[in-house]
Amino acid sequence: MSLTRKEVLAHIEQAYALLNAKKFAELNPLITIIQDNLNVLGYTYPSDNARYYRFFMLYIGAFEQVNMEVMHSYVEALEEVGQVLASDYEYICSYYKACPELVYEKALQAYPYNETLHIHYALKLQVEKRYTEAIAILKYVLECYPATTEARFLLWEIQSAQLEDQVKSTEEADCYQLLELASATHNLDVLKGLQLDTRLDKKTKLLTFIQVAIWELRSVEVIELWKKEWKTLDLTDLSRYVLADYAKAFMMYDLVPQILKAPQNPDFPDADFTNFTEYKAFIQAFTNAGWQLVQHHYLLLGNAAYFHSKNGNAVKICLRNGLALNDKNPLLLNLKAMFLKSEGSYQEAGATYHEAFRNGLTMDNYLQYLIELNNRIESYQGVLDTVKQFHIRHTPTLKSMFFKARALFKFHRDDEALAVLNEALQDFPLHSRSYAPWMYHYRMIINKRKRNYTQYFLDQQAEINYYVDGDDDYFDTTNLAVETIFEQGEYEECYKYAIYNHEQGKLTEELYPIFQWICFYDFLLEKPDDLQDPTEANINKQPETFEDFRNNGLIYWMLDDHTAAAESLMVAASKSVNKAIYLKLALTCAKEGFKNSLSLTICETIRKEVPEAREFKTDYTYAQILNDEHRHEEAYKALLDVLKSYPERSFFEFPKDYNFLLHILKNNVKAMENMSAYTKYISMLLSRDTPIENQLREQQELVKSQSEEDLFLQHNLMENLVRFNFELYPEEQEELKEMKMHIKAAHFA
Repeated sequence: MSLTRKEVLAHIEQAYALLNAKKFAELNPLITIIQDNLNVLGYTYPSDNARYYRFFMLYIGAFEQVNMEVMHSYVEALEEVGQVLASDYEYICSYYKACPELVYEKALQAYPYNETLHIHYALKLQVEKRYTEAIAILKYVLECYPATTEARFLLWEIQSAQLEDQVKSTEEADCYQLLELASATHNLDVLKGLQLDTRLDKKTKLLTFIQVAIWELRSVEVIELWKKEWKTLDLTDLSRYVLADYAKAFMMYDLVPQILKAPQNPDFPDADFTNFTEYKAFIQAFTNAGWQLVQHHYLLLGNAAYFHSKNGNAVKICLRNGLALNDKNPLLLNLKAMFLKSEGSYQEAGATYHEAFRNGLTMDNYLQYLIELNNRIESYQGVLDTVKQFHIRHTPTLKSMFFKARALFKFHRDDEALAVLNEALQDFPLHSRSYAPWMYHYRMIINKRKRNYTQYFLDQQAEINYYVDGDDDYFDTTNLAVETIFEQGEYEECYKYAIYNHEQGKLTEELYPIFQWICFYDFLLEKPDDLQDPTEANINKQPETFEDFRNNGLIYWMLDDHTAAAESLMVAASKSVNKAIYLKLALTCAKEGFKNSLSLTICETIRKEVPEAREFKTDYTYAQILNDEHRHEEAYKALLDVLKSYPERSFFEFPKDYNFLLHILKNNVKAMENMSAYTKYISMLLSRDTPIENQLREQQELVKSQSEEDLFLQHNLMENLVRFNFELYPEEQEELKEMKMHIKAAHFA
């Protein structure tokens, strides 16, 4: 079957798709058709032939037994038509055990900055135990691309293998090469042995002592050695960088400028090689130029200036000089982003973080910095999105969990935030310098919102344990306790926290009205001499926040303006997560000021908006005010609701000798002219052992109006007045005398 050029190209595209899908049974007949019609491609379009050669090279590589000779022939075919790509060389070089040396030499000269080709070549050299050449290749890769983790691990592996060979060899090894390998692999046994090697000069031998000390001693001992001995000695540049890296690792940035000297400018070789021998000389010279070392020097000094001295000018100089050498250095770009963030240039900082990531900053570091940046600019959805990406790639950390919980907290997704906080505080070690105290703090606030005060105070104590008495963080926590305990109504306990913070000068300004009100409301608590009484000048004339309205309410209360106080507290309640607490406080205020209409409004607000907060006191107050306002039917209904909802409180809340609740019920049914209920409540009141005089007289009037002819009942009520030593009026005495005569004449004559 004869095909056109266009049809052959379509078959090649189809072949690529089948190869990627590993459908080899369908692929084989298609390959036969392509080969039978290959001549129609011609040589007018070299890229068409290149697609054919590249496909067959990939096809050969799909089998376990690779025919390297045939694969190499296709690479040479690509070279002949001038279409060979770096990816073609990468593919054949990935078979490093079988790939010919010649292919690597051509590939590396054609693409001298391709790290993948160099790593494949290093692997080939490792297999062939050509360790010195492999080390040179990998050092060159890391000089060009310091973030290539694969190259760094492979270098350590090869250096370890070469060191082991030299240690086991019967021939005498070069002491300086041994030191270089032992230093790179942190082989303490070899380093300790080199301490006794007389071939090393004094400056170089000191490096062995420094490295052994770093790996075996505590940091305080290492720093003491630096201060007392090493600081005054003439150290090699390598020794100084080892010590500077150690100081940075332990965040002792103050030592870094003391350790480092001025960096040398790198001296780059010209890339004018014409053969592989000249190319190897080029990469060796490039590695020795110190390009990365100088960048690292500026990074160390820049970090010291940023984290320790806070010298912005020094940071700028280090960034300018370091990025002038390599404007794509990810670690310097990261430092630049942190510095920009500290300067408030958040947009530019974000762009710099992105650039650092594109140029090799690890995903973990990149995402963690983005979490912090989104948190700083209050993009809490950005925080959640970034944490999600971080947790896909990395196990959660206390830091990532903290920022996730904080973002959820800011969105008022308290249940989700609480779940994250509980998990983090249970699963992670909680060091003194970790995010633990902040996590306890946020969990405290959530438990305060949920009115879970038992857990709140447990978390408060846990957080305080991280602080020293007198720290600002300590007083931030105790100030929060002032507000929390106040909302619980535990005024005496609240007073203890408030007066302590006041005496230390740490009670925040917005909490002073609470402190003043407690001293005003509970006269048994001593008011400090230096605590001023509130005045009209303390009123916030343009209140906006919850604290503004709460404080205005308390100040108005102390100034005896109960209407303004209660109204301010009602607004505070609408802005508070603990609405019921401030509505009840407003009700107490309005009731104390005899503001019945306002009190009713507050009661109705409680019943409508926070019905779960209703209790005996609020419901009974509501009924009592309705009674005072002569709204008898509503009062009677409310009182019956109190009896039904709180039976025990209703019968035991009032003194037995004068049941005020029953008395109000009786008055309301009387006003409603419900005589049946009125008689019932009068009878209940008279059933006590010692009835009250006015209730006896009230019953007497009722009998006269409804049972005028029942002389026995009237007589008994009059006798009860006498029996309980209530004085009868003269007309009552005469009336009782006549009753006795009538009864005697009618029934006992």
